[in-house]
Parts: sequence; C-alpha cells; structure tokens
Amino acid sequence: MPMLSRSKLLRSALLRSKTRFGGFGSPKDHEPAWIERWSANRREGQDNLDWFFRLFNSTRIYETFLKSSPRFYGFIVWFSILGGYTWSRMWDHIWDYVNQGKLYRHNPYVYPIPDDDE
Repeated sequence: MPMLSRSKLLRSALLRSKTRFGGFGSPKDHEPAWIERWSANRREGQDNLDWFFRLFNSTRIYETFLKSSPRFYGFIVWFSILGGYTWSRMWDHIWDYVNQGKLYRHNPYVYPIPDDDE
C-alpha cells in the first residue's frame, strides 16, 4: 500500500481530482435537464390568472409582510383579529337592516304621560 500511495499515477490522479463541496441534494447539485427546462418555463403572460399575479405582486404585500416568519405570523394574527371584527360587524349591520323595527332596541319603551289627578 505505501508503494501505491507514492506512485506518480496515484499522485497525479489525486492532484487532478477537485474537492467537491456539493453532492446529491446540495444546492450546488444540478437538477436533471428536464427539470431545468421545466423551471425555466415561466409561462409569463400565458396564465389565465396572470392579471391577478401581476396585481398581487404590484402591492408588494409578499415582500413586506409574508417573506419572513415573524412578520408572516404577525400579519396573520392582526389580519385575523381585524378581519374577524369586521366580519362580525358586517353581519350585525345586515341583521339590523333585515329586522328593522322588530328588535327591542329599535322600539324603546315610552313612558306614558302621567295623569294629573288634580
């Protein structure tokens, strides 16, 4: 074995081989060619919902609120609180509109005029 490690052939093979810092599943590993072609096809302007994606991207909501985890969770919590409150108030207003004049608060008690016994 020591003789093999000293041979010119082995040393030249070791010098020519470069250290690989990547491998299967690493970010430096390339995908198969068909996946590379499929990923390169962005379908820009061909999608039925392209107008929606352009509109959503123009709002910059993703970059502002959804890109980092703490901002995402904060956005979800606050949006849920405000959305739940708004949803509840909307249905309260609809209920009031449909039942106008039938609810207790719409018909306040009017005290009768006191009789003068004089």
